[in-house]
Amino acid sequence: MIKKLRHIGIMVDDFEQALEKFKGFGLTCTETKEDKRIDLLAGFFAVGETSIELLHHTKPDKGDDPMSTIVRGQKGAINHLCFEVDDLDASIRDFERNGAKMIEGCPRKGAHGRIAFFYPETTAGVLIELCEL
Repeated sequence: MIKKLRHIGIMVDDFEQALEKFKGFGLTCTETKEDKRIDLLAGFFAVGETSIELLHHTKPDKGDDPMSTIVRGQKGAINHLCFEVDDLDASIRDFERNGAKMIEGCPRKGAHGRIAFFYPETTAGVLIELCEL
């Protein structure tokens, strides 16, 4: 069951510039993380109970990780919506019963727990991530 909107992911071209811009808006960067496995930098800004997650890939897509390729390919200002769930496995089953297709390589470890992404074409064009802390 979905508990809340955990974060909104936004792809940025210049990570440091984006961090400074959001700080200039009066937001506090609560955490930055680097995942060298998928060449990703992430910065988190708390806004109430939700966060804005700024994402930046440091290298071009290698094409060897379906999840990374799908996430990188999601164009537009907002990259994805992440919903926090109590039970990731049960939530995946609920999503799949309703026609959503999980991206290969999921579930997997994410920045804050286990995560699963679903193909946008199976979720009304929106890249959706589920996260179990």
